[in-house]
Amino acid sequence: MSVNNDIPELERPAFFDGQRLTAADLTAVQSYHRELRWLHNRSLHNWGIAFGLAVTGLRGERTVRLQPGYALDCKGRDLIQSEPLTIPIPPEAGPISYYLTASYAEDADLTPETRNGTCGSSGAVRRPEEPIIRWQNPDDTSSDGRFTQGIDVVLASIQVQNCQLLADISGSERRDAVPAQQPYVASGQTKAGKTQWRLWQTNENGELSLGIITTVTTTEASFRTTPRYQAHVLGPRVFTVEQNNEPFQVVLDGYTQVLQPSAGSFDLVMTLPQGRIGDQFLNPPFILTDELLDRLSNKSEPDDLGWTVVWMGVEG
Repeated sequence: MSVNNDIPELERPAFFDGQRLTAADLTAVQSYHRELRWLHNRSLHNWGIAFGLAVTGLRGERTVRLQPGYALDCKGRDLIQSEPLTIPIPPEAGPISYYLTASYAEDADLTPETRNGTCGSSGAVRRPEEPIIRWQNPDDTSSDGRFTQGIDVVLASIQVQNCQLLADISGSERRDAVPAQQPYVASGQTKAGKTQWRLWQTNENGELSLGIITTVTTTEASFRTTPRYQAHVLGPRVFTVEQNNEPFQVVLDGYTQVLQPSAGSFDLVMTLPQGRIGDQFLNPPFILTDELLDRLSNKSEPDDLGWTVVWMGVEG
């Protein structure tokens, strides 16, 4: 069927009693309804992910996991993934970025069910309705691997180094077929024992501010734009440390603030108040010893006390 200004020129199939039907007649019926559906989809709906097609993968892993779902490309064609998949990441030394995409599979790209006919004939009678799931390098300009926005629907993006994920998988490049009519809210919590804290300090107008900082990954929420984050810290505030081979207890607590927010992560800083009594700091820097930071990061013993971050993001 020819196309003029992206509008298909359709012929409505008709039949009469006694008509001899051929494969071409029956195929024309399917093509007619398929072209009408695609025209409806691209005229009245946005392209992108309608539901499902979630992709998960953590830093250091060599595979990602894709869940079933449904999407539309910019031509209105249906992309239906009915089974979960485990997909190896590209074996690259890197660092290099890839998109995981879903694209419409033409009949020639699918393996059909065939059947024998009369007089030695045979042909396809069923073709699986499934998209092409593949890794695409957004910088590839070759004709067989070129990424085309809208024809190739992005499900996730990754960074690869040494044949493994350099960071948690990101959903920031995903596009929804139906934009949300209300704010999108998601929340999460970092894992105990894997919340890595480090020293943080700044000096503004001669005033030293001291604290600790951690980077929180929010890729599992699949935010498309930078949300408004709220976060707080769970865990003990009283710690026993050693100074001059003598154990003593310290209280480690302060004010939290979100820095460097993005669709996939943010930094959480806990600024520690530093009042004075005479010449004595109430919370001197020596309290933040390597030993205490090691315990906060839960690296010394599996059952040691550690801090976790509980967060919420509001997009839209």
